[in-house]
Amino acid sequence: MGLTVRPAGPEDCETLALIYQQSLDARDSSMEIETSGEHFRTILNNQGARECLLLGEENRRVVGWGIVKKYSDRVGYRVACETSIYLRRDGTGRGYGTALQTALMDKVREFQYHHIVVRIWARNHGSIRFHERFGFQMVGVQKEVGYLDGEWKDVAVMQCVLSDVGPYRPEL
Repeated sequence: MGLTVRPAGPEDCETLALIYQQSLDARDSSMEIETSGEHFRTILNNQGARECLLLGEENRRVVGWGIVKKYSDRVGYRVACETSIYLRRDGTGRGYGTALQTALMDKVREFQYHHIVVRIWARNHGSIRFHERFGFQMVGVQKEVGYLDGEWKDVAVMQCVLSDVGPYRPEL
């Protein structure tokens, strides 16, 4: 596999939206129902210094993307972030997710986050198992926290605590 992981730029926004829309159409991983390149331009324009949107490409074809975003604006949560990954539907099972998650975990450490949160549809057992391989543990399930297509949706909350990363202290 010759996957290259790099920061996403404005020129990638339409492709990122196409990949995300595949998951939105499948109705198995997000509470949104549609997206656009403009959505991703807004994300890129509003990212903080400790946030990033990475993409993976093979042979110059974008196969997926991942994001690190702060968990909250509240100062006490400066040690926590949230990550997500989305792949082209024809690109699963090829190691792309592993490569992207590894790159995200490296960025999380670089940004000095101690705690990572992921929120996954509770019925998405593949994604739950995937995150367990990276040290994530189930915290709980939020019952009926979403409502989409006439159905209540449960969301699993998982966390990974990086014991080797201390509290972020920008003043040092």
